[in-house]
Amino acid sequence: MLKHIHMKKSFIILLSFFAVACSKKMEIDTPDFNVALDPAKLVSDTFTYRLGDTTRFKFSGSAGNIAFYSGEPGKRYDGRASANKLGKITLGFSSKSEFGTQTNTLQVLATNKLAGLDSAAVVNAAWTNITSRGAVATNATVVPFGTADLTDLVANENDSLFIAFKYSGVTGTTQRTWTITEFIVNNVLPEKTVSLSSLSADVAYWTRYGNVWSPANGRWTASATDLKITGGGGSAASNTSWIITKPLYIGRVPGDVSTGIKSINEPDKEEYAFVYPSPGVYKATFVAFNHTLDEQKSVVRELIIKVTP
Repeated sequence: MLKHIHMKKSFIILLSFFAVACSKKMEIDTPDFNVALDPAKLVSDTFTYRLGDTTRFKFSGSAGNIAFYSGEPGKRYDGRASANKLGKITLGFSSKSEFGTQTNTLQVLATNKLAGLDSAAVVNAAWTNITSRGAVATNATVVPFGTADLTDLVANENDSLFIAFKYSGVTGTTQRTWTITEFIVNNVLPEKTVSLSSLSADVAYWTRYGNVWSPANGRWTASATDLKITGGGGSAASNTSWIITKPLYIGRVPGDVSTGIKSINEPDKEEYAFVYPSPGVYKATFVAFNHTLDEQKSVVRELIIKVTP
């Protein structure tokens, strides 16, 4: 009987110890981590290198994880948080027009107001004709449109924008064939350029509309390299065909990104070598951190680097 009571008390004590141990958070230390560069390169708080030089960041101390922001556009520690910012909205593409002699068969349109994505809503939307804001082809010679400023077509950084190519071919003579390449829409900010749409990124997101597709290939097609519509012969029916981008949320700016140079399962590093690709002044930032599921402790080390031609 006494043995049974003793075993019961021992079991209760073990459970209590286990409960206390599980309720206590794992302790972590703030990283003891520092970064240094060649002191011979230091001039007035700035480390100066020539273009093509290797910048060797020397490490001391220890950290579980290390992330590196080079200071280049899109890789700045100060820009790591996403935001809504409106810069200059630009459109660029190239075009060529083959076969036939029909004129005014391509219009480039834009709107920030679409009531819906059905064909009636698209056709009846308040489109702005922006064809004249650049150059379009008149024959098989590829013509760059140029860089058109579309900022006036949006209200603020929370607005959206649609770009459309509208094709018109008329029965009676050979209809034109159009090819659009190098399509790009950007939000150009002082600190970086954000791509809003490109052929390679958005190949699956174009939407097509039309009243008559005769012949069967008389409709826009989208690929990772071009948009194309093939006109019919002289006996083909008149054809109006649209192709429209996805909604472009013009002010959405993703946060800048870092490069992970050490994870917790790797040994400590003595240095990190990096070559800046172009002249400029950069704030190189290292974030060293230790973490558990419950918390994270980190240190930030920054150095100003000037790269000369």
